[in-house]
Amino acid sequence: MYTVIDIPRFALQAVLRLEEGLRGRPVVLVDESLAKPMVIDCTRAAERAGALPGLSLPQAIARCEEVVVRYCSEKAEALAGRALFDCAYSLSPRVEETYPGVCSIGLVGVNWKTLVGSCQEIVSVLRGLGLRGRIGVGATPDIALFVARKSKGVTVVGELSLQGRADCPQSAGVVEDGWPAMVAEPERTGLPHCSLKEFLNSLPIEAVEPSEELEAILDQWGIHWAGAFAQLPREEVGKRLGAEGLAFWDRISGREERPLRISELPEVYEESLEFEYEVDTLEPLLFLIRRFLDQLCLRLRVSALVAESIHLKLGLADIRLEDGERIEAIETSLKIPDPTSDSEALFMMLSTRLEKMDTDSAVVGLCLKVDPIDRNESQLGLFETSLKDPHRFTQTLAQVAGIVGADNVGRPSLELSGRPEGMTLERLPTITPPMKGLGTKEQFGLVLRRFRPPLKAEVRVGERRPIWFRCSRVGGMVAQCRGPWAHSGQWWESGGWNRLEWDVELKAGGVYRLVKERTQWMVEGMYD
Repeated sequence: MYTVIDIPRFALQAVLRLEEGLRGRPVVLVDESLAKPMVIDCTRAAERAGALPGLSLPQAIARCEEVVVRYCSEKAEALAGRALFDCAYSLSPRVEETYPGVCSIGLVGVNWKTLVGSCQEIVSVLRGLGLRGRIGVGATPDIALFVARKSKGVTVVGELSLQGRADCPQSAGVVEDGWPAMVAEPERTGLPHCSLKEFLNSLPIEAVEPSEELEAILDQWGIHWAGAFAQLPREEVGKRLGAEGLAFWDRISGREERPLRISELPEVYEESLEFEYEVDTLEPLLFLIRRFLDQLCLRLRVSALVAESIHLKLGLADIRLEDGERIEAIETSLKIPDPTSDSEALFMMLSTRLEKMDTDSAVVGLCLKVDPIDRNESQLGLFETSLKDPHRFTQTLAQVAGIVGADNVGRPSLELSGRPEGMTLERLPTITPPMKGLGTKEQFGLVLRRFRPPLKAEVRVGERRPIWFRCSRVGGMVAQCRGPWAHSGQWWESGGWNRLEWDVELKAGGVYRLVKERTQWMVEGMYD
């Protein structure tokens, strides 16, 4: 059994998905490679306006002055093709890129009970990536493709075994918002169903794409439906139409089982595009970045990876000189505090950074790249509770990192030097909810706000404790004193250190941390 994902009007959809607001407008797709540029496809709004395929560009503009002209783009089709392949690969690794806009998938080893939901999810994911697809399931890749292009809603053709055993040619189809129904006895479900014979009888012969010569012969014979041709005796077809006619008969009747040309999942986590026009506002860039992130995150999830960092490069229309160097593009890179494949969190982080990037030149190109790493699996605690929205903290963290920089987001970690103020910033691990209810007693106290750097101070000592001090910010008589606390470290080196610490309260108010290191007194901070 096979599944086929078909993207109708693929070249047009590939271009429309990269611009916001084009759907619903009169858009024509023009092929510039022809000797005379001609409209090869258009939206329904353009059809209603009379700007039909086959017209020259001036003719299309004459019929619809509001027409939006876009040109065929190999780059756009390549981007859409990778998105289609990623969706297909999420169902099974046995994927063939049959031709642009069509992927055939072998269903060996696929769980039939979950295939219905998987196909439904693929249609939804494709729509999120800006592509409207159709899915067919059949005994051969060709039958599955015929069903995908012909089906309306949910249709079962033949009988499908939940164990995936094909006793006879069989297929099921889905288009747009529907999904395939995989049932052993479709009659009991109430779903539309029919036999393979009934399906072929409703399929025009041109839908199965015969050659022009063969189609002309069949027209002379009065055969206009695929079912009528499939009912002809196979031997007689071979005698009269030769090898071509015999192969066509096997294809229609579901007897031709060709091996799939399996493609490997590309290990490329980068998407780029050169614009046909200059972009001088933020909204089109954000739309395209969001589209690319959705596509890259899908590829990460299929590969069981997460993004560790993001790199964004914007090509500039006006090349300028800065310190004697040519500036053709501006770039920015972000480290992800909590590596993830969630496109929403990555987009919020990147959009915050993009809003701060300033350029006087319009943008003519965009390149987005993510650095993948393996997903770290962690065991959750028995008493951990799930967050109402597990992505809320990640998104907030991404926004903070976008403002202050990922290198400035983390948690403090003590250094091995032994100094109480010796701390480094450590990247946050995978975020999990805090554990509660384990019987630990919460303790609260004053918080020390450290001065950076510590303030040099003059100190008077009486009875081996500070009785008065003064620094650039504060000073006065000491009312109460706690300490000293002795600390030392790196005694094994000649430059080792030792210090004494006191917590003192001034008579005028305020609690401060006094430190004596060798002969130098300092005010290290104050308590809030």
